[in-house]
Amino acid sequence: MEFPVLETERLILRQLTLNDSQDLFEYFSLDEVMEYYDLDTFKTLEDSQQIIQHFNTEFDKGKGFRWALELKSEKKVIGTCGYHNWYREHFRAEIGYELNPKFWKQSYMKEAVLPILTFGFETMRLHRIDAFIDPANISSEKLLTSLNFSKEGILKDFFFEKGKFVDATIFGLINK
Repeated sequence: MEFPVLETERLILRQLTLNDSQDLFEYFSLDEVMEYYDLDTFKTLEDSQQIIQHFNTEFDKGKGFRWALELKSEKKVIGTCGYHNWYREHFRAEIGYELNPKFWKQSYMKEAVLPILTFGFETMRLHRIDAFIDPANISSEKLLTSLNFSKEGILKDFFFEKGKFVDATIFGLINK
């Protein structure tokens, strides 16, 4: 399968390439972006190259999709969004995303997630999309709520990240 390209008013959603390494490093190297991410803050450009390779390998293995969010006006990648933990037999996948802080609070992520949700339900044939977020990540909660995800509860000590157990709030969106 060829990687799907999606388009919105301000964004082109496409496969990541190693040419995007610098754009990703620009924000993955910021503690404020990595605060709720299950990886350490990036220290080198190689860290960006490794995550790009990881996302693309997951696609090649049929385990998910991770789109680069390219700003049309600047040809710059400002974030990524996509599916992982795709359980085909259960018609379910988990969505994840991050965005360069220079573009926070401008509705870019909502603009990107909408066609990705449509792709998940229509092309991937998902019945359910999950999102797990840190309970303190209010911005992510607001985004998911605005996209009609339902807050289903808090999972205590659900993830082991950066040397400690952390809670996760689970959100779900069901295709009706």
